[in-house]
Amino acid sequence: MVGGGWREKSGPIPSHHPPPTTMNDLRILRDRQTAASAALDRSTGQDPYASAAMCVITTTVTTYPTSAAEFYACFPELLTGSESEGATPTFTADTATTLFALNVGTAIPPSGTKLVIHSVGGRWVFRFDG
Repeated sequence: MVGGGWREKSGPIPSHHPPPTTMNDLRILRDRQTAASAALDRSTGQDPYASAAMCVITTTVTTYPTSAAEFYACFPELLTGSESEGATPTFTADTATTLFALNVGTAIPPSGTKLVIHSVGGRWVFRFDG
């Protein structure tokens, strides 16, 4: 280091050695990150590519529905187990939490049916066709 700057001793720095990072470089990178984050926050009108999803099991709170196109009471399920091919998952229902999901299918799921529900327009929805 001479006079606060970088001085090469003999020729250019080999490509496997990154150039030194100065405080000014770090400030520029922080500014770029802040600008990108602000641009992302300002973006509007772009719907998410996918909806939220949750594993649940249907349950009976008072009277189980008697037609397909109705709301069904469900308990969220926690999935645990070894994440490896062929491993058996463990399902644990959160019986302290009840949510209601609309069936847009053509059949009535039996009480105790495991489902994947999706958030659509502020409501939980699933399709069960038997």
